[in-house]
Amino acid sequence: MDQDLINILNRMKQNCKVEDMHYDCPICEDKGYTFKTDKHGYEVAVPCKCLAKKQSIQKMNRSGLTEVFKQKTINSFKADKKWQIEAKFKVKQYIEDFLKKGSNAGLILSGQPGSGKTHLGIGTMLELINNNIGCVYKEYLSMLTNLKQTSMDETDYLRELEKYTNPTVLFLDDFLKGEPTVADRKYIYKVINTRYLKGMPIIISTEKSIKEILEFDEAVGSRIIEQAKGNIIEFPRDSSNNYRLRGIV
Repeated sequence: MDQDLINILNRMKQNCKVEDMHYDCPICEDKGYTFKTDKHGYEVAVPCKCLAKKQSIQKMNRSGLTEVFKQKTINSFKADKKWQIEAKFKVKQYIEDFLKKGSNAGLILSGQPGSGKTHLGIGTMLELINNNIGCVYKEYLSMLTNLKQTSMDETDYLRELEKYTNPTVLFLDDFLKGEPTVADRKYIYKVINTRYLKGMPIIISTEKSIKEILEFDEAVGSRIIEQAKGNIIEFPRDSSNNYRLRGIV
């Protein structure tokens, strides 16, 4: 082949490489790892600083949160009243302790509809996820429905159960919503007890008071309360504290 033609082809290849290759992380070229030679002369993989961020994004996508819920951060929670300020402070303290100590403590948010329980629970999840801790959100009634629908097939049931017993942190929203039946107890107990035995924290929002949770089932309630380790926030119950009704009533 003519040498001039070879030179032209080589220049074209080089130009294509420069122009076509674009990386979100130029350090590792989106591999998540860089490579270095250790003192023994072996090439070893070293996690790139972008890896934690990528894992955090993946955990966020697996969290079960909708795009709307992802906007419910701790900072976006409006704290105008004393009880709101105190609740926000306690949640921040819970997050700080969790991250510092690798805590397995849970969190209970109890109060009337519209008081901000779910908002603070979601905000807590987002902070933990941003620190690369896997969290999953699930509505209590949806969890019950899914477990009941799969209960006739052991394989399907166990696969469904693992969605609630395996995540590092589970946020169960609207716990004991409606009127739980006697049959519901075995599903609720299985999830709560499995996480309790594993020492895996659970965040719970509920309209029920602590007393009402214990009255529903002492075995379930006592496990949730023990695992919360004092991280219990009870919102005052008054129609004026329902932010969804502001300007209406």
